Formats: sequence, C-alpha cells, structure tokens
Amino acid sequence: MSTEQLNQVIEAIISGKYSWACVLILRFSGYNPLQYMPYRTYNRLIKQNYNLGNRNKTSSSQASKILNRC
Repeated sequence: MSTEQLNQVIEAIISGKYSWACVLILRFSGYNPLQYMPYRTYNRLIKQNYNLGNRNKTSSSQASKILNRC
C-alpha cells in the first residue's frame, strides 16, 4: 500500500467512514470488495465516497464505470 493510499484510508477513518475504509483497504490490497459485501452496499459506498478519494476529479459517471469493472 502506497503512502497516498494509506492517507486515504486514514482520512476515511478520521471522517468516521469505517465501511469506506474497509473498501479502500480491500481494493488497495488487491481484493474484490464484492466478495465480502453485498453489491447494493458496495454500490452505495462507491456513489457516496468515490469523489472523496479522488479529490472530486471524477464524475458520477466515472464512478459507475468502476462499478461495471467489478
């Protein structure tokens, strides 16, 4: 896990977004979060938090493209 990725996880934990931190840890470790949580939960977390991790550079359509890859 790179320093930037670790900072994203720590930022999520400090913000109280523990589920999002779990998703980040799984993704950064090379695991598919969908094997560990329901699709609807993962989808909700992606929609709510994806822009936070990328400093609002991506649109919601780009977040949905990520969902389609899983």
